[in-house]
Amino acid sequence: MIELEHISYWYPRRKEAALRDVSLRIDNGEAVCVMGRNGSGKSTLVKLIAGLIKPERGAVTVGGRSGENSTDGGVAILFQNPDNQMVATVVEKEIAFALENRAMIQSDMETVIDRTAAQFGIEHLRRRLTSELSGGEKQRVALASVMVQEPSVLLLDEPDSFLDQTGRRILAEELGGLHERDRGLIEIRITQSADVARHYARLIVLDDGAVVADGLPGNVLADGSLCARTGLVVPDTATFQVTVPARLSRPAVEEQRLRQVSVERVDFAWPLSSPVLRDMSVSLAGGETLGLVGPTGAGKSSLALLIAGLVNPSQGQVMYLNGHGGVLTAAGVRGQVSLVLQQPERQFFLESCAQEIEFGPKNLGRTLASAEINGFFDMVGLNPVRYRDRDPFTLSAGEKRRLAFAAVLAMTPSIIVFDEPTAGLDGEGVGRFIALSRALKSLGTGQMIISHDGDVIRQLTDRVLYLSRPGETLSLSPSELFDNQRYAGVVTRPSRLL
Repeated sequence: MIELEHISYWYPRRKEAALRDVSLRIDNGEAVCVMGRNGSGKSTLVKLIAGLIKPERGAVTVGGRSGENSTDGGVAILFQNPDNQMVATVVEKEIAFALENRAMIQSDMETVIDRTAAQFGIEHLRRRLTSELSGGEKQRVALASVMVQEPSVLLLDEPDSFLDQTGRRILAEELGGLHERDRGLIEIRITQSADVARHYARLIVLDDGAVVADGLPGNVLADGSLCARTGLVVPDTATFQVTVPARLSRPAVEEQRLRQVSVERVDFAWPLSSPVLRDMSVSLAGGETLGLVGPTGAGKSSLALLIAGLVNPSQGQVMYLNGHGGVLTAAGVRGQVSLVLQQPERQFFLESCAQEIEFGPKNLGRTLASAEINGFFDMVGLNPVRYRDRDPFTLSAGEKRRLAFAAVLAMTPSIIVFDEPTAGLDGEGVGRFIALSRALKSLGTGQMIISHDGDVIRQLTDRVLYLSRPGETLSLSPSELFDNQRYAGVVTRPSRLL
């Protein structure tokens, strides 16, 4: 049993409490979902239960133990960003880590690793470096390393954020199997998906650090006023307003303005790995929105890095063209091609959110006025008064993603690649991103959107590039993608009311 008694918690340098006077009881055998807008306190809640942080006020007990000792009692946590819990350099050693801590004999350990790798469909990754895995592959490996512990309390912070449909099916099957094997297992799962929550017996909703609903998911989600107030639903994007700063509508000098990126017969492989891209050709023009889909590990993020010029192809070339078909130099492209990474905190390195937004333009020789910085905060739905001086690393995952949008767009790129842009976003954040993408399109900005979110692909893209295996790509219309069962495992079926 888990008990939280009048818990309150503050992060350093923050006036507002991340959690305020929260009291909960979760009995053995319960499977509970937790929902709430970005920054509502969900991840803080599971960190307290896991004993990773201590409450400023109140008490946490897990199985009769105080919170700081709970990790000794079979508590396992899967973080929203799998990079935050990788401890080994090789995949099979990552899975073995928990078994080694239990002093399991080698022969038994090898049997368990074999079985676990097969369960999660990661046999082909066993000898891969964890640092070179895609986001979805890392998520599967992290899941396997958590599930192999057979915990009595399982804490999942948006475990399907980067998973394709096949990965989500495996996750659902494994969770079902865990509950079958251990009827006393407590599962607490953070999600932004109402569809996921409906499969659970209990839904807890947090808002501004407090519990505002706790009951049957069907009853909670039927309360339209509550859902709208707490950010559980995507707002009507037809009426959703995003104010784009004026700086974004100021194009570069015509001869210097990037109009098209052309990837021509490119091969690419990470060191000591098989090629992830082979004979790849694709173009992206200004004003076009291209969707990029495919199974986990197909090379989507690698293609994004190539387009952004962060890695070089082993064969072929990436060309940047102006409106007259002329090839732009590396200096001419600088600042015109941007990428929002799958894990946005990888591109943060400054002390405040405002500094993150102003750094890119300053590095390009432009200075943002204070009002312009505020405009970029407003564009992504972050209150400048509240967020200007915040340390970026203290933000929630969804808040970090919004800040990354602002920091990248402050450079006024002509071409931008969004890698899983809605992962971890609440309903309001998803609606805001859709409205923002449409506004960028109207300004002539070219966009590549990598996503497993069927609603985003359906709503925003002009065409879709499907990556299956190295050397195999298909160009599809969004309707062809969703009408053909062959592609059902790579994106969710459109479901939100947009």
